[in-house]
Amino acid sequence: MSLRIAIVGARGRMGQANIAAAKDAGATVIATLDQGDDLAAGIAQADAVIDFSFHSATAEVIRLCAQHKKALVIGTTGHAAEEKKHLLAEAATIPCVWSGNYSVGVNLLFALTRRASAVLGSDYDAEVVEMHHRFKKDAPSGTAARLLEIILEERKLTAGALRHGREGITIAASLHAARSAPPNGSSIAPPASTTCRTCSACAEAQSEMTNDQ
Repeated sequence: MSLRIAIVGARGRMGQANIAAAKDAGATVIATLDQGDDLAAGIAQADAVIDFSFHSATAEVIRLCAQHKKALVIGTTGHAAEEKKHLLAEAATIPCVWSGNYSVGVNLLFALTRRASAVLGSDYDAEVVEMHHRFKKDAPSGTAARLLEIILEERKLTAGALRHGREGITIAASLHAARSAPPNGSSIAPPASTTCRTCSACAEAQSEMTNDQ
């Protein structure tokens, strides 16, 4: 018997991609769920749940998966840091994987960013720059947020060191800060990059994605 999967956020771009991928993998999409649908009934039928919906729905998805003992994959982004911390604690009661990006290339970028942040010290400014299609709602995206988390972890900094975006004439960058700047394009595939630089040297890692997260 094939794995039975419920897709939450089924009408979205990633929801449609997940439906196609599940079928290609030989899994059975037992429920396609979106706003207004009966989440409880759909999740109860599944062996595993994939959620690429909206951040305000994540708590209910986790609660129902925990109630019905279902494995859960989350790709939804846009949560505040404290909110996500609480949700991760709730999700710890079931098999759960949560990432802001599941692309192989982007996860390689995560690893390269961690290595660069460890090797290049505070003499280097760290900046995350991303560009997305015009329909991207959250900024920074889950990908950029994870890159920033990695930089902060390796440099042993808190979220207070972050500076998001630029406007007008800005003051000189702090040696102990990391910034994200998310310009939006009309219909482009979204690249993300991490740059560490001093006045005389620059190291950059970039990943160009073809999905529409």
